[in-house]
Amino acid sequence: MFRIIYIGSDNFSANVLTELAGFGGCAIAAVATYPDMPHGRGHKLIPTPVKIAAQNLGIDVIEIADVADTETHKKLAGFDVPVALIVSFKLVPPEFIKIFPKGIINLHPSLLPDLRGAAPVQWAIMHGYSRSGMTAFIIDRETDTGNMLMQRSFDIGENETTDDIYDKIVHPGAELLFKSADSYLSGGIEPGIQVGLIQHKAPRIKRKHCLIRWEWSALKIHNRIRALTPNPGASAAFAGKNVKILSSLCVDNYTGKEPGSIIESDGDKILVATGDGVVAILEIQPEGKPVLKAEQFAAGYFKKAEKFEGVHE
Repeated sequence: MFRIIYIGSDNFSANVLTELAGFGGCAIAAVATYPDMPHGRGHKLIPTPVKIAAQNLGIDVIEIADVADTETHKKLAGFDVPVALIVSFKLVPPEFIKIFPKGIINLHPSLLPDLRGAAPVQWAIMHGYSRSGMTAFIIDRETDTGNMLMQRSFDIGENETTDDIYDKIVHPGAELLFKSADSYLSGGIEPGIQVGLIQHKAPRIKRKHCLIRWEWSALKIHNRIRALTPNPGASAAFAGKNVKILSSLCVDNYTGKEPGSIIESDGDKILVATGDGVVAILEIQPEGKPVLKAEQFAAGYFKKAEKFEGVHE
């Protein structure tokens, strides 16, 4: 049995925490996460998904407002654990890492050194990867550059979204994190330098990354849509208003029509011409409105325009 502190924030991190808590041989002494944040018009304080998961599991929660705060460091050091596990959290300084004698193990959803950065799953999909993976590694002062412990691959289906991928890698990710920590602490494995090609980086998603260009190929547009579903969503314009396209299929045929032109509304699909091929839109969200199925959008909006446009940065 080894003891750890778990550090994280988002839904994926919360789900990995819940899986870890069910494994024998790992005792979670405490969970660290961001403080409750105000949301909505009423600025109601909302806890992170990791805090909610920890409370449901009956695990003590430490809120970290500042990773450089010495009092927080002392509080974490007081748990006297050899290592921390971190999933989906900000970069921490060397002083924070030194709290733990054996360092901090990070679970990163890519096959490092490829796709270093904040959004590896989104960028894997946007670049059309059919295969990616996860890496457990010891963090250092640079982003995603530390020595590796273990890796595990997973397939990416041609229509899978970012949410689909995160859902399916929760259990194998938790298992990889557990096995890496167990083997590392027992001396079964030694951290090794990252090897392999860096095909792409995976920076934080910005507004410019969400904008659809209809002159792109149908495949590139489809990959952009599924990578950004459900949030923040791939953006386009229709009748002068912004829309988010949240579900699509790639249709392999060329029409010769101007990119963005609506070819037809075919039941549950809106067929749109691109620079190469056709995108079938299945779900779309007009600005300030609920998500609509293709047939609902066609019935309510087709009289206003005949094509989709790009959104200016």
